[in-house]
Amino acid sequence: MELAMPAQRIIAMNQHASEALLTLGLAPQMIGTAYQDDEIRPDLKADYDALPRLSREYPSPEQVLLSGTDLVVGGFASAFRAMGIGSREIWHGRGIPTYLFESACRPEGVSIEALYLDMLNLGRLTGRESEAKAWIEGQQARLAALAESQGRRPRVLLWLREYQLPYVAGCCGVGNLIIEAAGGINVAAEIGRPWGHLSWEAVAAAQPDLILMVDSNWSPYEKKWQVLATHPLLSRLTAVRQQQLATLAFSEVVGGVRLLDGIERLHHTIVEWQG
Repeated sequence: MELAMPAQRIIAMNQHASEALLTLGLAPQMIGTAYQDDEIRPDLKADYDALPRLSREYPSPEQVLLSGTDLVVGGFASAFRAMGIGSREIWHGRGIPTYLFESACRPEGVSIEALYLDMLNLGRLTGRESEAKAWIEGQQARLAALAESQGRRPRVLLWLREYQLPYVAGCCGVGNLIIEAAGGINVAAEIGRPWGHLSWEAVAAAQPDLILMVDSNWSPYEKKWQVLATHPLLSRLTAVRQQQLATLAFSEVVGGVRLLDGIERLHHTIVEWQG
């Protein structure tokens, strides 16, 4: 997609889309945010809080249409479905360009390279290509440093949401990418898609060395910890008894600018586990 000139009135439909745009220094060109999942990264919070929040979740199509936006950026495919503002084709027919993150287009094949492509594309659409390239170079250096310090690999469960039948990272996608890039082994790799359900009995049989809990506004860490601590089977797991537990923010387990934060956070937890 090409624009006649860099976008000047941008709406971000998801938190990680907002954080990506803010990372590129685009606060002056943003006219609205939506759907906040957790706490904003501290270095971006002041700019984020100063922007109009169009809706607690997704704004209405009427809000977007009346805003005068010249680019709508979605982080998840749901932004452009019925629960969001409708299909991208409809908006393109109205003369309003849209951009959808690569991780939403191909969730099973998400990669660091796809994130880099998103940032380059956003930079090109907004006149911030040099900022995007500089950011990518910084992330590449961070990843290289992690690769140099890999050691013994723990078995890791990455738990996203739900409590009776947990929804966890499966064989592919961003959750599995985080585990492997940080130096772990995914105990739920048998699930043949990016995220899926795994019974607590299967978790107990897998005996994870580390349990990684995702913290969000709609599935908080505290609730997950309560389930682990009080469940008659889970409370006996070595990882629970020895407090081999860690937390990632939801925005660190999606294909946005905090993905490397999540990888680094898990890596540091793994290094501590290695002793």
